[in-house]
Amino acid sequence: MVVLYGSVITGFEKVSGDEVTSTLRTDSLTVGRGFIKFELDPRRIPKDALNRIRNEISRINWKTAVECWEIAHNKQVPGGVDEVKEQMEEYVKTGVSGFNPRSLFTFRVTCHRAGDKKCHSFSSMEAASALGAEINKVFGWRPDMKNFDMEVLLNVRNNSILVMVALNRESLFKRNICAFGPTTMRPTMCYCMTALAQPSQGDIILDPMCGGGSIPLEAALSFDGCLFIGADVHPKAMKRCNENMKSCDQQLLNSGSELAFICCNSLRLPFSTNSINSIVTDLPFGRKIGSINKNRVLYPSLLAEWERVVKPGGRLVIMTHDKRNWERALALNGGNWRTTWNRLVNIGGLQALCSCLINTKKNL
Repeated sequence: MVVLYGSVITGFEKVSGDEVTSTLRTDSLTVGRGFIKFELDPRRIPKDALNRIRNEISRINWKTAVECWEIAHNKQVPGGVDEVKEQMEEYVKTGVSGFNPRSLFTFRVTCHRAGDKKCHSFSSMEAASALGAEINKVFGWRPDMKNFDMEVLLNVRNNSILVMVALNRESLFKRNICAFGPTTMRPTMCYCMTALAQPSQGDIILDPMCGGGSIPLEAALSFDGCLFIGADVHPKAMKRCNENMKSCDQQLLNSGSELAFICCNSLRLPFSTNSINSIVTDLPFGRKIGSINKNRVLYPSLLAEWERVVKPGGRLVIMTHDKRNWERALALNGGNWRTTWNRLVNIGGLQALCSCLINTKKNL
């Protein structure tokens, strides 16, 4: 068995855990703040998935780490796994390093610290430098902060440390979007929000305030058999939507879902009553777009219009930093909306509220 460790958006740990459980059918899931950890038999991992994952690595299990790194990158560490293992064993026994000044293999160490940092007598930079020096001393790999072959991650949480090999060359949120707006949402967050809407084949799912279209675009690429519609009142937003859709046109052709964008007012949607299965949207926070005072009037009006277009039993998934005005809007004009899920989500240091609601109105 190998142990896999994945970082997730704080607040969406359960959503990510549910996906791992349903997709990989593992019963050894551990969920923590900002991460999930689970065990898996390597023989059960499809070959294409092996190209996207890295094995969790302890400070001493370099053999496992290097083997998985070679599978994921389809390239070999100089000398191969056996030489790496021999170098480590020799260093542990005798203190003699395997330093090779001619080695062209490069690496970098990135340190992340969490918890009570007062108990740390070192900075993240100092911790990364110390571990990097040992790796260089033992294996002879050259440190390179930009053009590196392997990235080693050092996670320090209170008094515990975890040493890993990076899952990807870049974080998964760096995908699909090429035209960014003032408040573009990360694709990973868009996926989690859409998953809360539980899309089924044949569903029509709307983002009435789509901005650059990141939510419907990510949803169309991730959930098949649905129609995803993005709407926004600003013409510049429509331009960004079309650019982003064009950059993913081949992926969309193979996705199995349909994607469309329209320019309209989210308070007067051009859809008939009970025509939308779910709404998934990122509300104006009242910071970069809009204001707290405007949200006080806007939020209740949005709830009323969205209740009209969403079918009985349909879902509404929202994200907002303006929690006070959202709670006030629900109290004043919540109507048939019933909250089923609330979580605080970390967005660049801001504690935003992600909420899932069900439309409990009756069929006429």
